[in-house]
Amino acid sequence: MNDFSSITLHRGRKKKELVVHNPTSYPLIGKGVQGAVFKLKEDRCLKIYLKPENVAKEKEAMLKCQGMSFMPKFYESGPNYIIMEYIDGTPLGHFLKEQGTIAESITQQLVNIKKEMKSAGFTNLDCHVNRHIFVDQQQIVKMVDYASTNDRQSPIPVRLLNTLSELGLIELFLTQVKGMDYELYSEWKNFLSKSKSKSKSKSKSKSKHRK
Repeated sequence: MNDFSSITLHRGRKKKELVVHNPTSYPLIGKGVQGAVFKLKEDRCLKIYLKPENVAKEKEAMLKCQGMSFMPKFYESGPNYIIMEYIDGTPLGHFLKEQGTIAESITQQLVNIKKEMKSAGFTNLDCHVNRHIFVDQQQIVKMVDYASTNDRQSPIPVRLLNTLSELGLIELFLTQVKGMDYELYSEWKNFLSKSKSKSKSKSKSKSKHRK
């Protein structure tokens, strides 16, 4: 096995650009602002972080939710890395676009994830649907990247709701949520109504300025 300690990360010239130096044969399968992910073997991957404090944040979050269906298995960690379960799946946004609909089983899992994360004490429930949420081969929804789950107060999954709106699936999704958890349905429906009102107000304001 190659020594993954030879993999290094550093900031590039552009804002938030992450430069990866990988002299090993482990393939790079993803990178973001905080770190890069490499496939170690069929069932495991390695995430190397630019900042050691993010290792501690993600490790704490993963261990807190081990055993929950959406959480990848945690194997080990070091000063700048975590080894976890490799999720062989499709990003949620891409999956829904391919399907052209959203199955109740997917909606139920998303509702359960939000409720379980909230009960576990996470304050940031908003995440990127094409980088952090995946649907595996058994159509089980999995989430990755927990380093920022307590960095801010964001109880609404804004990017999820926006993606569903863009795909024309928001009404179907909300109808399904209504039958599963009315309180959550009301919260998300109210948020979308307010967002729509704000968008209309901005459009009217721009029109007035053009005249």
